[in-house]
Amino acid sequence: MRNALIFDDNKILAELVQLKVEALFRKYDLEFEVDRMNSIKQLESCEKTYQLVFMDIVLPEQDGINITREWKNSGRFGEVVFVSAYDDKVFASFDTNPLYFVRKNNLDEDLEQAIISYKRKIAATQVIVPEGAKYHVWDVNDIMYLVSRNHYIDVYMANGNKPLVRGKLDDMEKILQDYNFVRVQVSYLVNLKYVDAVKSQAIRMKNGEVFRISPKYREKIASRMEAGW
Repeated sequence: MRNALIFDDNKILAELVQLKVEALFRKYDLEFEVDRMNSIKQLESCEKTYQLVFMDIVLPEQDGINITREWKNSGRFGEVVFVSAYDDKVFASFDTNPLYFVRKNNLDEDLEQAIISYKRKIAATQVIVPEGAKYHVWDVNDIMYLVSRNHYIDVYMANGNKPLVRGKLDDMEKILQDYNFVRVQVSYLVNLKYVDAVKSQAIRMKNGEVFRISPKYREKIASRMEAGW
C-alpha cells in the first residue's frame, strides 16, 4: 500500500483535507495509508517514504517549498500537491516539479483534479509482472531495487514493503527495460531514481545502502552516466 501525507500547521484544515482526500481515494480506487502532520519535528521523526504529499506552503517553521525540495532530494517524497491560499506562490514552487496546485478557496474541485492527475500519471508507469497463474501490478516509481536469490526475487519498495516473487531477474529486467533500471550485479537490479551517488566500483542509494558494481556492468553504467542516465 502507498503512503500519503497531509502537512499543514492548521490542524483543523489538515483534518478536513485528510477527510476529503480519503473520500477521493475511495472514489478513484486508490489504496493509500494517510498520515497527517503539523510540524517539522513530526516529519523528522518519521521514517516513512510518501508517494503522495499534500503540502501547505506558508508555515511558521520553514516554508513548504523548501521542505519539499529537501525531502524530494532525499527520496522520501514522491509526487507533491501544494495546498495554499496564496496564488502568488505558484511560480515559486515550479522548481520542485509539483503535481498540482490546490487553492484553499477552491478546495473540493482542485483536490479532485489533483487526484485525477495522480491516477493518470501512475497509469503511465505501471507494469504487470506475471507469476505463474497470477500477476502483480506495480508502479515502477515505487520500486527501489530488486534482488535475486535462487528462483525468487525480493522486490524492495519505497514504502518498506518487500514482496517476494518467483522468477528470474533477467525476465524482470526485460519488463523494466523502458524505465530507469540498471543491473549492478548479476543478482541486483536498481532503480536510478533512488541512486544518490555512483563511483567506479560502488553505487550508493538515497537510503544509505551501498552496492558493489561488478566489473561486468561497470562499462555500461559509466555509459549511462555519460548520457545523463
